[in-house]
Amino acid sequence: MEALEEITPFLSKSSRLDLKAVSLSHVLGLTGSKDGIVLIGKCTPLLINIVELTGDDSEAVQKGAVLTLVNLSAEQCGAEQLVTKLADRIVPLAYEAILNENSKMSDAWSMVLCNMTRPEHLVEIVVEQLDKIEYAFEKLATCFNRINFNQQKGHLNYLGPLFSNLSQSKRGRELFCNRKTDLLTRILPFVHHEGSIVRRGGAVGLLKNICFDTTVHEWLLSGEVDVLPFILLPLAGPEEFDEETNAKLPVELQYLGPEKGCEEDPDIRKMLVESLGQLCATRKGREYLRDRGTYEILRELHKFECSPAGDPRVLAACESVVDVLIRTEDEIGEDNLKTLDIPDDVIMKLDNLGSNNEL
Repeated sequence: MEALEEITPFLSKSSRLDLKAVSLSHVLGLTGSKDGIVLIGKCTPLLINIVELTGDDSEAVQKGAVLTLVNLSAEQCGAEQLVTKLADRIVPLAYEAILNENSKMSDAWSMVLCNMTRPEHLVEIVVEQLDKIEYAFEKLATCFNRINFNQQKGHLNYLGPLFSNLSQSKRGRELFCNRKTDLLTRILPFVHHEGSIVRRGGAVGLLKNICFDTTVHEWLLSGEVDVLPFILLPLAGPEEFDEETNAKLPVELQYLGPEKGCEEDPDIRKMLVESLGQLCATRKGREYLRDRGTYEILRELHKFECSPAGDPRVLAACESVVDVLIRTEDEIGEDNLKTLDIPDDVIMKLDNLGSNNEL
């Protein structure tokens, strides 16, 4: 600790370049271990200087400072220190870098925000800081939508998991579900994005978190959003259905052809199935899913998950949803499974689908 306090003055923007570079290299090396991150997190003046160095005149120093923040925020203890002490400085800096199409550090800054919002108890603080910036969520969504937004080969894929993390909070979900800004429908197409599993997984994580709120289920399933095809299409494979079943399915899932494959990543498949589980919370949702071939898609998915290519976690999630869908409403006996007393076995299955995990 004393050693860190001694080098802290050398990490000020006014220090000589060689002293800054050597000192920053030492601090960056410490972030390679959890013990080092804990130690750095206890030295607030050092953290402040590192944040200040992200705007240094030297590009190398800027890069070292931002990468230090990436590593610090990767551990929960480091993220807690950065968010609780410096969110009001870090969030605007990260936001400006992401929106700067010529920034060479936009991806790293995206990772900083993503890491800082992974622990659920820190999300509200970051949401509050972003909410202070006019149109911040809308502008971040615009950057995300434009694949080649950054002109320095930055991909901004980590905005996907950032959106997913932000939607862990009630305020975050409200912002994404704002019908005037239309943010959710702008991000939903990336549920099928093949270019990046990080981007795709983030969009699916956002969708899953939104599905936790039963008050928006009717809107999600309406023609305004029409979320069901986004969920079912990645879960569908090359299976052929009869005319009656095809007629039930959303148009996007009819006659897919033998080349259609199921989503390859089991974590993403699991989140998609869990989203269906949340949409089963209300009678209206369950009936909507039954009437549009959800059971038939899950029946075929079940076969896939039972194969060597399948995953036992996805299989269990699939069976939980199927077990709810195959019951009659008389057997279930309640409208909203989240607000009324329900059979223990059914609530256990819904709880198993209810872990609000980020990416």
